[in-house]
Amino acid sequence: MCRALIVFMACLILPAALQAQSPRQAFWRSLLVPGWGQHYAGGSGLRFAAAEVGLWAGYLGLRGLEQVRQTHYQSYAAEHAGAQPAGKNRDYFDDLGFYQSQVQHDQYALYNQGPRASLYPQGPAYSWEWDSEASRLQYRKLRNNSASAGRQALYTTGLVVANRVIAAVHAARLARQGKVSALPVELQVDLLRGRVALQRVLW
Repeated sequence: MCRALIVFMACLILPAALQAQSPRQAFWRSLLVPGWGQHYAGGSGLRFAAAEVGLWAGYLGLRGLEQVRQTHYQSYAAEHAGAQPAGKNRDYFDDLGFYQSQVQHDQYALYNQGPRASLYPQGPAYSWEWDSEASRLQYRKLRNNSASAGRQALYTTGLVVANRVIAAVHAARLARQGKVSALPVELQVDLLRGRVALQRVLW
C-alpha cells in the first residue's frame, strides 16, 4: 500500500516539477537564439533560425550597398562639382545636393539668417560648383539611393527583434503545451514493480 502511494504521488509531482520552468526556459532560449527554445521544447525551430540568418545576411548586404553607393555619390561630386568629400559631415553632403555652388549656399544663408549665418570657410577645401543642373540632380538621386539602403538596413534590425520575440513566444507556448520537460529527462513509471525512474534523453 505504501509503495503504491509513493508511485501515485511521484506520478503527480514529478511531471509538474519538470514542467514548471519549461515555458520560461524555452522563451529566453529562443529570445537569445531563435530556434533554440523550440529545439529545447522538442519541436522544430528551423524556420526561426533560418529567418535570423537571412535577416542578418540582408542587414550586412544593405550596409555594404550603402557604403558602395556612398563612395559612388562622393566620387560623382568630386568629378562634376570639384568637391573634396574627405572629412566632411552630413550637412556638407546635403548642401551639395541643394545648392549649385558654395557661393550660392552662402548667399542664401546670409539672406535668411543675416550675420548669424553659418558659412563655409573660404578656399578649395569646401568649395564646389556643379557643371550642370542635371549633374546636381543626379547627385541627389545617388545620395538618396544610399540613404535608402541605410534605412532598409535599419528596418531589418527591427525585423530581427520581431523574429526573436515571435520565436520566444512560440517556444514558450510549445513548452506550455506539455511537449517537453525543463530537464533533458523523461519519467519512467513501472506500476507492476512499483518503480519510478528518470531516464536521460539525448538531444
